Amino acid sequence: MTGGHRPASPIAGLRPRMELNQLPLRRILRRNGTLPAEDVMRRFGFAGLALSLAILGASPADVSAQGSDAGDVDPVMQAWVEAMTPGPQHAVLASSEGSWAVTTTFWMMPGAEPQVSQGSAERRMIFGGRIMEETFAGDMAGQPMNGRATVGYDNVTGRYWSTWVDDMSTGITLMYGDYNDANDTWVMEGETPDPFTGGMIPMRIESRRDGENRQISEFYMPGPDGEMFRSMEMVYERQ
Repeated sequence: MTGGHRPASPIAGLRPRMELNQLPLRRILRRNGTLPAEDVMRRFGFAGLALSLAILGASPADVSAQGSDAGDVDPVMQAWVEAMTPGPQHAVLASSEGSWAVTTTFWMMPGAEPQVSQGSAERRMIFGGRIMEETFAGDMAGQPMNGRATVGYDNVTGRYWSTWVDDMSTGITLMYGDYNDANDTWVMEGETPDPFTGGMIPMRIESRRDGENRQISEFYMPGPDGEMFRSMEMVYERQ
């Protein structure tokens, strides 16, 4: 909520060492005919608990404040807070917000003549600074192409993840990887649908920053001999 008076959270003001079945949240959920917090967690995971708390007007700040004031917090609530709170990894993603010009170089196979095209990308953080969304417009093999990527960091697994969809496919590319702070590089690995075989083929993306206003992503896929080769390069320049 923005502006005005914010309703008090139903889990604010909890006392230390309260049993989970004594939590105000549990009593409220039970009164509303819904599941208690630990059952929500067991059946639906963090997403279910987060949705329940959102409906009740609670927030991570409420839980954190309760813990700092009381000196104790239920582990279920604490785990939820830690899982959903943006951290330094999300701040790294946020540093890429803005408008970018994109030069794409594509190789059909090793040794082939490169195909170069121009495009643009808009990047912004969504869902309260948790996920970076990129909207891309350009062309591929002479055909207009529009795509959308999301990139995030999962506090639970400790890994980055990314998705990609576009209007030249009905599938999705899902990748996971890690960030190397020493050389400011991400390495993401995953699979993408192969329209020729109907199966999935491996893909690797290596991304690095060349200063604050230039980023380079190199895409690797299997060649005819099965060995990974650089099939595409995308150079982003901040506008």
